[in-house]
Amino acid sequence: MAEFKRDCKSFREDYACEVMTAEGLKDCSGCMFYEPISKKILLIKLGALGDILRTTPLLFALKKKYGNNCHITWLVDEGEGKDILKNNSNIDKILVSNHQTILRLKHEKFNILINLDIDQKATLVANEVRAEEKLGYYFNEDGKPSFFNKSSEYYLNRVFSNYLNKTNRKTYQEMIFEIAELPYNKEESVISNIDKNYANEFMKKHDLTKKDKIICINLGSSDRWPSKAWHQDNIIELTKKLKKEGYKVLIRGGPNEEGLLEEVFLRVKGKDVFSNLPEILPISKLTALLSLCDRVITGDTLVLHIAIALRKKTIALFFCTPPWEIEGYGVVKKLISPLLDQNFYTDSYDKKLTKSISALEVFKAIKNG
Repeated sequence: MAEFKRDCKSFREDYACEVMTAEGLKDCSGCMFYEPISKKILLIKLGALGDILRTTPLLFALKKKYGNNCHITWLVDEGEGKDILKNNSNIDKILVSNHQTILRLKHEKFNILINLDIDQKATLVANEVRAEEKLGYYFNEDGKPSFFNKSSEYYLNRVFSNYLNKTNRKTYQEMIFEIAELPYNKEESVISNIDKNYANEFMKKHDLTKKDKIICINLGSSDRWPSKAWHQDNIIELTKKLKKEGYKVLIRGGPNEEGLLEEVFLRVKGKDVFSNLPEILPISKLTALLSLCDRVITGDTLVLHIAIALRKKTIALFFCTPPWEIEGYGVVKKLISPLLDQNFYTDSYDKKLTKSISALEVFKAIKNG
């Protein structure tokens, strides 16, 4: 009879592990690389993309507490969430949320479940997962989210109360570490999905060298918070100032900003100004593009979190979302609109609000390092 050590970290569910193949072993009995799993952990963080990325510091703390032999499975929504996590060495398995995965999770057993999402999709899954210990949130019989552990109460109360949300001064990372009952030591975000070939091609296409000082101005905002984005007039004014100072300026945007990007680019077009047009970038290429920059200027968007993960000096503009929830790790300079308090989490567009941080203020922040 063949002997297989199914609790080994290297044991696969679909084909022979790399060790057995490389060593030419019949089974696990003679393997010198046996690593029994210390804890099986399921982490549920389905979205949004920026929140997925700034949840990655939790992985270091889990490894520290349970050892490198713990096995971490991350459940994420279909889409680019999986791309944010790709190549992260602290994740053993990434599962995409779909019907087959949900069926799987009703049968697989874990030592620990950590569900960081309060939406119905995630909490219903948490109810079904077989785990010895559950942290975070579940779907209550009253049809609303509730918390498994007392340490998760603060975050949930903040979601339910806009007053508590406004008076909160904990960073996102502090709150999720609290949910997971782990000490927070400013562990950093990690993104490893970088298309280096694209970065090299982009440098060649625009005749850029390593000596060039490249500043990225990000136009992005979500549909939900349209006033997160800096006004195009301010972007154009700043771009003109930066050109005079010898900077190369990358103006980039996503699918939602394609028309705006074209408009802005036409008004400041020149050899020192470039964009990602006409290409809409996947995560690997967006990360590669930002990796080329000396500094990033952005609102409270995914680009902010990628820039932080890449350790880029960043000027973050806050118009309607809480700056105190952003962990800056020593690389972020926060500029806060004087109108934020009266527009806290506004879901409508306000031109005056998006122009309330001046180009001169941002320019001075750049010059001051």
